[in-house]
Amino acid sequence: MDGEITKDQVIDALRTIYDPEIPVNIWDLGLIYALDQASHDVQIKMTLTAMGCPIGPMIAGEIENKLQAIGVETVKVDFVWSPPWTPERLTPDGREQLQMMGYPV
Repeated sequence: MDGEITKDQVIDALRTIYDPEIPVNIWDLGLIYALDQASHDVQIKMTLTAMGCPIGPMIAGEIENKLQAIGVETVKVDFVWSPPWTPERLTPDGREQLQMMGYPV
């Protein structure tokens, strides 16, 4: 595919994917632990808010679809559980969104 895909474009695409139980996108929730990009290939290491959460495959599929829509050719999503997710991983935007909804974070 022609044209460079920037890390910002990848992050913008990730910000359109939401955890179905928490109305904040997966980037601002801090679920993405690592984002490696080489040309049109992206590898992501991420977690979920709770171990054993059944939505992992759904989110991985959505990540693949959204990134391929912006021109990424190969998407690999690996789920990791260490360190476990905590609210400290929230971005400032994610924290503000949850606070506006009444969550004490």
